[in-house]
Amino acid sequence: MLHTRAKAQPTIDTIQQCLKQKPHLFGKFDTRNSFIDNSRAKIFGIKAGLNFGDRLHFGIGYNQLNPPSKDFDKIIYVPNVNYELVKTTAMLRLFYISLHAEYVFYQTAHWQLSMPLQFGLGQTYYKYINYTGKRTAIEKDINFIYEPAISVEYKFVKWAGIGMDVGYRFMFTSYKNLNQKFTSPTYAFKFLLYYNEIIRSVFPNSKLAKKM
Repeated sequence: MLHTRAKAQPTIDTIQQCLKQKPHLFGKFDTRNSFIDNSRAKIFGIKAGLNFGDRLHFGIGYNQLNPPSKDFDKIIYVPNVNYELVKTTAMLRLFYISLHAEYVFYQTAHWQLSMPLQFGLGQTYYKYINYTGKRTAIEKDINFIYEPAISVEYKFVKWAGIGMDVGYRFMFTSYKNLNQKFTSPTYAFKFLLYYNEIIRSVFPNSKLAKKM
């Protein structure tokens, strides 16, 4: 629960105090804008985890390039049924599983400033349809993702708010050209629904409300 009095910068003592409190479940969806090879790209993410004292969050997430953009397609030549090389389009794909941590270093009844951080492990590849109609993946490679950010939220009513995230995505693979394409600033404009507040208000005596 948010308090009227502001909570200031993080310290070891406040982090330890948060960890001593009973954790509550949280979940959220997000869409982060970024750039791939100088073209705008959206990364869709879903996260779930534990909230300690409404200030410290730990969780796991799934992220993917969504929707796949034609700006990142490339032309390749593959054999057809007669073993002749024909031109086709290969579509870029990206997904990764992430570990998520976030610390709220400033908090009032309406404002919240936090530092989200993600470490991810996933895969990039190009996909095309071969002459038999089968989806085929090429240039598959493991990727490592590191995403630090700063987040600001304004809660205009108990169960809803708006916000903005600004950060940077660092990607590491064995393909240097992909590293250059995917390493990029990230930003997101958010409309927030606080599901825990909604559940607490609608079902105050439920077991789920007591866990949130």
